[in-house]
Amino acid sequence: MTTYEIRDDPDDLPILCTTLSEAERRGRRRAARLGIEVLIYEMHPERGERLVGAI
Repeated sequence: MTTYEIRDDPDDLPILCTTLSEAERRGRRRAARLGIEVLIYEMHPERGERLVGAI
Protein backbone atom coordinates (compact mmCIF):
# COMPACT_ATOMS: atom_id res chain seq x y z
CA MET A 1 0.00 0.00 0.00
CA THR A 2 1.38 3.37 -0.98
CA THR A 3 1.40 6.11 1.63
CA TYR A 4 2.76 9.65 1.60
CA GLU A 5 4.89 11.75 3.91
CA ILE A 6 5.54 15.46 4.21
CA ARG A 7 8.82 16.77 5.57
CA ASP A 8 10.40 20.18 6.06
CA ASP A 9 13.80 18.74 5.19
CA PRO A 10 14.85 15.33 3.78
CA ASP A 11 16.38 14.40 7.16
CA ASP A 12 13.40 15.55 9.30
CA LEU A 13 10.89 13.24 10.89
CA PRO A 14 7.97 12.65 8.52
CA ILE A 15 4.31 13.55 8.91
CA LEU A 16 2.37 10.55 7.59
CA CYS A 17 -0.55 10.93 5.17
CA THR A 18 -2.73 8.25 3.61
CA THR A 19 -3.38 9.95 0.25
CA LEU A 20 -1.56 12.33 -2.05
CA SER A 21 -4.36 14.88 -1.77
CA GLU A 22 -4.07 14.82 2.03
CA ALA A 23 -0.29 15.29 1.79
CA GLU A 24 -0.72 18.21 -0.62
CA ARG A 25 -3.37 19.87 1.57
CA ARG A 26 -1.35 19.46 4.77
CA GLY A 27 1.85 20.48 2.98
CA ARG A 28 0.29 23.72 1.68
CA ARG A 29 -1.01 24.62 5.14
CA ARG A 30 2.33 23.83 6.77
CA ALA A 31 4.30 25.78 4.15
CA ALA A 32 2.02 28.80 4.56
CA ARG A 33 2.17 28.65 8.36
CA LEU A 34 5.96 28.24 8.60
CA GLY A 35 6.96 30.17 5.47
CA ILE A 36 9.21 27.35 4.24
CA GLU A 37 9.25 24.75 1.48
CA VAL A 38 7.65 21.39 2.35
CA LEU A 39 8.64 18.15 0.59
CA ILE A 40 6.17 15.39 -0.32
CA TYR A 41 7.40 11.80 -0.59
CA GLU A 42 5.62 8.70 -1.88
CA MET A 43 6.38 5.65 0.27
CA HIS A 44 6.00 2.22 -1.32
CA PRO A 45 6.89 -1.01 0.52
CA GLU A 46 8.72 -2.54 -2.47
CA ARG A 47 10.06 0.49 -4.36
CA GLY A 48 11.01 2.60 -1.36
CA GLU A 49 10.63 6.36 -1.20
CA ARG A 50 10.26 8.77 -4.11
CA LEU A 51 10.17 12.56 -3.99
CA VAL A 52 6.82 13.64 -5.48
CA GLY A 53 7.38 17.37 -5.25
CA ALA A 54 7.83 20.45 -3.13
CA ILE A 55 5.34 23.06 -2.01
